Amino acid sequence: MFCREWLAQLEQHQDDLRAAGLSLAAIGIGEPKHAQRYCGSLAPSVTCLVNKSLEAYRAYGLKQGQVLQLVGPQVLAAGARAVGHGHTQGETTGNALMLGGVFVIDGQGIVRFADYDEYAGDHPVFAHILHAARELRLSAA
Repeated sequence: MFCREWLAQLEQHQDDLRAAGLSLAAIGIGEPKHAQRYCGSLAPSVTCLVNKSLEAYRAYGLKQGQVLQLVGPQVLAAGARAVGHGHTQGETTGNALMLGGVFVIDGQGIVRFADYDEYAGDHPVFAHILHAARELRLSAA
């Protein structure tokens, strides 16, 4: 449910993110049919990639959640938020234990902003992502 919620938020904010100079990509665990199913309906303007392994997640330092990070009080509150926005849990694909993250990467492949989920459903504030992208643009000018 949280991946679906995040994809929908990326789509909702895509104009602001692109205006800040970002190209959007979402990386998930699964098969190409999963990316097509979820991105095609929730975030058609976002490039969605999948990998059956955890290689990309590990490369960026993402970790599997522990019990409280997956079912604790913060997760229940995030779940209520997601359901309130119309996102429900469906068929799980990939590794449901993995926590997510958001990265702003410059043209040389250097991570300039990283936000690691502390629990399932812990999405970053879009203003922070936009700020990082604008800072990157200013430093490149």
